[in-house]
Amino acid sequence: MKKRERIILIGAAIIIALVAILVIAKSKIKIYTVSNSNFRVSYDSTWRVKDKKEQLYLVHKKTKSVLRIQCKILEDNYINTSLSELIDDIVFSIEEQNKDYVLINREGTNEEYSYLYENNDKQVLVRIMKKDNKVIIAYYEAESKYYDIVLDSVEIILDNLVILFQ
Repeated sequence: MKKRERIILIGAAIIIALVAILVIAKSKIKIYTVSNSNFRVSYDSTWRVKDKKEQLYLVHKKTKSVLRIQCKILEDNYINTSLSELIDDIVFSIEEQNKDYVLINREGTNEEYSYLYENNDKQVLVRIMKKDNKVIIAYYEAESKYYDIVLDSVEIILDNLVILFQ
């Protein structure tokens, strides 16, 4: 009996290993790159592009979370202005357009600012970056239960964003 049990156990282990290999092989995540005249960004196959003209609009396939990346071209008199000098006006504009947002957290440096808002059962991360005459504003919106799950993917996308020069 023991020999038969071992054979069954080894056979079951081989079948489980083969199934695991097939699942891993099927779930390969592909990386795509999209660019316009203002920026270039890479994202993985868990996202679907909804729009990629002047604004990149990505929707997460499983959670329906949204990542929008916009570029604003600054007028000549603002090119040498630091982001810290512009940030109050930018945030005021965002909050005026989204009066239901409640600020939870903010942090920033001269290079980049992040604002976390809450709206009913959703959380919204707004990240603002400036390079030369361009300000990039990224909005990540997700249901609260999915926010942290997808955040790592969003961080990777935003960390790899490249602002292009004209």
